[in-house]
Amino acid sequence: MADQRHRYSTKNEFIVKNKGVIIYLLGVVTFIILIGFIDYYVLPVSKTTDVITHYSIQTTGKSKQKVSYHYFTQKGFTFSTAKEYIEDSNIEIKTSLLFKSITEVKSKTKNYTNLLSSSLSTNGILFYFCLVLLFSIGVSLKILISEKGFSENTFYNIICFNSFMIFVCLYMTYLF
Repeated sequence: MADQRHRYSTKNEFIVKNKGVIIYLLGVVTFIILIGFIDYYVLPVSKTTDVITHYSIQTTGKSKQKVSYHYFTQKGFTFSTAKEYIEDSNIEIKTSLLFKSITEVKSKTKNYTNLLSSSLSTNGILFYFCLVLLFSIGVSLKILISEKGFSENTFYNIICFNSFMIFVCLYMTYLF
């Protein structure tokens, strides 16, 4: 029985049967994330004026230190800025073409683009979670495609960690 768990990928029927499916799914996830980055950073944006209707303050633990402000607009957009409050309620928003992510926020007096912490902006946590997921997928694909054998435990670790990171990225997309 102990010999069953220590067989390598070239001998394990479950891995041989499902390796192609996992490689395909990891490729699809990579493609979707890359489309998100291309949409946010490369494709043209649309510009609109909007009004901030209300906001909430995100704080940390017991110290209640302000971390970010989360804004809601009249046209249904939501975005966050890191540690700085937007005083003017009339703003100009630029949104990405496909996913309608907010890429720029300006008021009449100040540009808040470098303070954006939502979506795939470099101040946002989702940006870094997506980079970790892309790195993990790269390492996982290298292991799965290599000719060198790997254990069943390695195969399950690849599936579980990447699934967890996909869940976190989807949750952060929904949350922010």
